[in-house]
Amino acid sequence: MLLSLYFSLSYSQKMTNHLHKKLISKVDTIYEETPDDNPCAGSEIYLMLVFDEKQIHISEKEISSCNKSSTHKIGMYDWKLVSNNTIEVDFITKEVEGTYAEQLQLELRDSKVIGIITHLNGNEVEYVFKEITTI
Repeated sequence: MLLSLYFSLSYSQKMTNHLHKKLISKVDTIYEETPDDNPCAGSEIYLMLVFDEKQIHISEKEISSCNKSSTHKIGMYDWKLVSNNTIEVDFITKEVEGTYAEQLQLELRDSKVIGIITHLNGNEVEYVFKEITTI
């Protein structure tokens, strides 16, 4: 039991640099066809993560090409870093359905939080989450 607690704490310590910081990564760019030349027809989609010691807060942020933004809070979930540097997240399926978090897998690689998303076409794409102060 004590050995298990020690290993659990040592894996969590690897995440110390990322705790209580807003991490973000652009996960998609969307362009809409319009009959006229509409400069606001596109947008960028970002995933935002905030880890605390036990939970991760996940949100999506959409920023239009006209700099209008909206944020959709997906949810708060328990997480833990396991021995292969995978970050296991206890997602609630109903909450992440239809979001970019639905197929999200996280891992810690070279002290960076990496997101891996399997898109509808089956392609896996990796995203590096970086710390930000504002967006």
